[in-house]
Amino acid sequence: MSDRVISHGKVPAPQSFLELPVAFESVQAGFPAPNGGYIDGHLDVNQFLVSHPSSTFVYQVAGDSMIEAGIMPDDFVLVDASIEPKTGDVVVAMVDGEYTIKKLQTHPHPQLIPCNREYSPIEIGEYTEVTIIGPVISVIRKYR
Repeated sequence: MSDRVISHGKVPAPQSFLELPVAFESVQAGFPAPNGGYIDGHLDVNQFLVSHPSSTFVYQVAGDSMIEAGIMPDDFVLVDASIEPKTGDVVVAMVDGEYTIKKLQTHPHPQLIPCNREYSPIEIGEYTEVTIIGPVISVIRKYR
């Protein structure tokens, strides 16, 4: 099935706030433009990432079929099962009993599309058992 995701269960309702200092000045990817170290506010990471705790799940990615979408092996993805998936969404799906992460295509015929040229799409045929868990709402990667 190329890539698989490993379920880590539901995201619990936030017990406490995790507010981190935020400088609302954007970070330049080109020429540096420091803001001088000023803190402009705080960001509650739970509130920012999770809108629907009771329907949000965390999965760990295994495999490289989504690298061109910026989803790497060992990343974690947040999936909100309360959001209706649409064409073009990256989704976590169960296909014939196995979890996978792919881009959803509904027209001209349903497919789950990898974002790595080395993999082929998964055709969703008449006898394919597919359950779309939900769209990916965030990717979490730890650099260190």
